[in-house]
Amino acid sequence: MAQIRAPVIVLLVLLAVGLFTTEASAAKQGFPRGCCTSYSQGRMDMHHILGFSIQTVIDGCNIDAIIFQTFRGRFQCVDPTKGWVMKAVRKLRERAERLNKKRS
Repeated sequence: MAQIRAPVIVLLVLLAVGLFTTEASAAKQGFPRGCCTSYSQGRMDMHHILGFSIQTVIDGCNIDAIIFQTFRGRFQCVDPTKGWVMKAVRKLRERAERLNKKRS
């Protein structure tokens, strides 16, 4: 049981750090108050996505959104209700879990 908890805690810490750094970078890239105000149209290729952060109306933003960060340092706001978006989020989480297992 203790062996399972340590990797899970490490994964959660890594995800939290990634989310905070992505949100801080998004604010620097010109998002008003760090918020997306509209959704990008079209799909993104999964191979171009480095990470993501979550934006909610609870945070004081106008819309709920997933903010994907690309390997080129760009940010794209997408609709979290779209199936392809949630599939990409799942794949990113799986990628993080695999990386965590390699480190253990």
